Amino acid sequence: MIEVTDLSKSFRSGGHRMEILKGINLKISKGEVVAIEGPSGSGKSTLLGLLAGFDSPTHGSIRIDGEEITALDEDQLALLRGKKLGFVFQSYNLIPTLTAEENVMLPLELLRHGDAQERARELLSAVRLDERLGHYPAQLSGGEQQRVAIARAFACNPSILLADEPTGNLDSSTGAMILDLLLALNRRHGTTLVLVTHDPALSRLTDRVVRLLDGRVVNREIRDEV
Repeated sequence: MIEVTDLSKSFRSGGHRMEILKGINLKISKGEVVAIEGPSGSGKSTLLGLLAGFDSPTHGSIRIDGEEITALDEDQLALLRGKKLGFVFQSYNLIPTLTAEENVMLPLELLRHGDAQERARELLSAVRLDERLGHYPAQLSGGEQQRVAIARAFACNPSILLADEPTGNLDSSTGAMILDLLLALNRRHGTTLVLVTHDPALSRLTDRVVRLLDGRVVNREIRDEV
């Protein structure tokens, strides 16, 4: 489902070139749940952003469901994300002037989904927010906002969900609930799930842990059971 080959990312800072990722090779299968771990500055979030097409690599290739994405223009990338990719941001990235229901409806309406409201309500029910449909982000707790963000990410039935520190801003009990929701939605829809995390409780429940250090993959831990 995801194939990364010799992926590098660097940029100039003053008179120096900063190397963020260095020759990453990675394959992730359909339906697999993978945690990407590593210390701050190891390149985890940069890698996730490249997989989502938010940025372009300096070198290498990324194939999403067999399609090379590094040569796509922004319109093509937006179409790819609408059809195949969901993304959960650590900071939620909800639109403050839209209600919970409207935030989930938005990607559906952009793709001209037949019944965006019904689908949004179904997803918000799945994340146990039936009674918060008309609330704005400022009226929701951090855990509730993250649940809206997860519902929005699943709105278009993506084959791949990318999540950047989905429990990073939450207390332990709320984080555990968010994790349970992600894994339940993964099992229900067969979605490939890639999580950047520092949370060992989250990593223990994945199929595999990929560890980064100084921009390189240093370990691929395969689990016998989830």
